[in-house]
Amino acid sequence: MFKKLLAVICAMALVSACASKQEGADLYGNSNGGWNADVDISSLDATSLTKKFNNDVTPVVYFKLNSSDLCPKGKSILAEQAEWLKKNPRALVVIEGNCDERGTTEYNFALGERRANAARRYLIANGVEADRIRIISYGKEKPVALGSNEDAWAKNRNATTVAY
Repeated sequence: MFKKLLAVICAMALVSACASKQEGADLYGNSNGGWNADVDISSLDATSLTKKFNNDVTPVVYFKLNSSDLCPKGKSILAEQAEWLKKNPRALVVIEGNCDERGTTEYNFALGERRANAARRYLIANGVEADRIRIISYGKEKPVALGSNEDAWAKNRNATTVAY
């Protein structure tokens, strides 16, 4: 009896181990390892891969007022991100476009989208597959720095890359 029970437990453990997904596997939607179209990127939680990305590279690129043009430092940061992503081919990213509090909501959503797209285009030009990158604009809705001064505004004008 004990041997049968042990055999059943071992079989169940083997089946459950085979059925478990790699972290983030439900995000993948195509044979190339790109995003699953059904994933709601606005509600994703940080993963161990997010933390590793943030430890290995700078995740944030900053922009000048009313601009979506990448500066040389921003290009350098994105080049490092591209190298990291090429070394970690299962990683998917969301680029979040952000703005400071000035300007209308509509203007800032559009500007945040342009900033995220500028970063996306740069990553693609540096060898990252397009289907691994999604963008979202938060406009002025998710400030990283509170305050109505130049220091806070400068920190909020960014594109932040988040890995999953």
